[in-house]
Parts: sequence; C-alpha cells; structure tokens
Amino acid sequence: MIYDLPAIEGIDWEKAHSYLPDKDMLIKVLEETVRTCVKHTQLLSVLKSTVLTDPSGESFAAFRIQAHAMKATLRTLGSELFEKAFSLEMAGRDGNIDKIRDDTDSFIEDYKRFSESLKAVVGDCDKGKAYDREEFIKQITTLKSAMETFDVGTLQEAFDEALRMDLPEEYKEVITKLEKAVRELDSDEVIRCCNELL
Repeated sequence: MIYDLPAIEGIDWEKAHSYLPDKDMLIKVLEETVRTCVKHTQLLSVLKSTVLTDPSGESFAAFRIQAHAMKATLRTLGSELFEKAFSLEMAGRDGNIDKIRDDTDSFIEDYKRFSESLKAVVGDCDKGKAYDREEFIKQITTLKSAMETFDVGTLQEAFDEALRMDLPEEYKEVITKLEKAVRELDSDEVIRCCNELL
C-alpha cells in the first residue's frame, strides 16, 4: 500500500495519494475530517431544515455550498461517499427539495461512520490547539472578509480554524453568537461579532 496505512472500507488510498502525495498532509486532512465531523454534519442538518421550511434560492445555495465542502474532502481522501455528497450538492443547485429531504440524513449517518473509521489511523483528534492571538486575529479577519464576499467555504474554514483553539473564557459569549450567525449566514451579525472580537 502506498501509505502503509490500514485498509479502511470505502477509502481508496491510491486515489488519496493522487490528491495528497505527501503523507503528512494526508494525516492532517484525516485529522481535520475527524475533528470537524460534528460541526459539518450539524450544519448540513440545519441547512436541510432551512431548505424544508424556507425553500428559497438562498437556502438552497447555502445547502449546496456545505455539501460541496464535504464532497471536496471526501474526494481528496478517495472516499466512495463522494458520490452521495455530489448528488446532494446537485440537489441544492437544482432546488431538488425531495432529494434533500430524503437523502440528507442517511448521508450524515454515513459521514459520521466514515469519520469514526478514520480514528483507526489518527485517533480521536479531540485536543484543541493552544490559543495564538496572532493566528486568531488572522482567522477572524479572514472570516469577516469571506462574509463580505459571501465566500461560504472560506467562511466555514476560518471559523473552524478559530474555534479549534482553546479560546479565553471571555470570548465564549461572542463566539456563541458568531457560531449562530455563521450557521445562518447572517452577514450583519457575523461582521458585528468579528469586529467585537478584533
């Protein structure tokens, strides 16, 4: 096997190698997938609910962007789940509310099982990074800029990166508000929270 890693059902390590020829980089992506599984699956579930209660162009777009982000990771890792994520992304693009309603929950369960299987390689990955003020400011600035340009992929990525740090207790209240605003793509509130944190 190219990486000398244990066989995991649903992962093609050769495909993963074609996207990530550096083993250290692959391990980082595996760790990131395990670490962010709960956030990504919860966000997709919330966005599904939003589509079902308010089937507007904006809610479909937010769902599509989240499915796309999850699809990109799955493709990079050579996972068979890529196809399911892709079909949900297309459902968001096409406004296919039936597919979103019928297939999202099973995909979420499959994604959770997939993430769990990765622990055979990288463990639990539940330790947060130490708080780094400069890095935190960088991520919050990136997040604010991504919201201003409605770059949802970068927005979520910067938020996940900032949240991974062991943040000071006095940030928690604003971070809770920011998390809700990011989830709902409330640009005014995201920018307000970012300004307060900066």
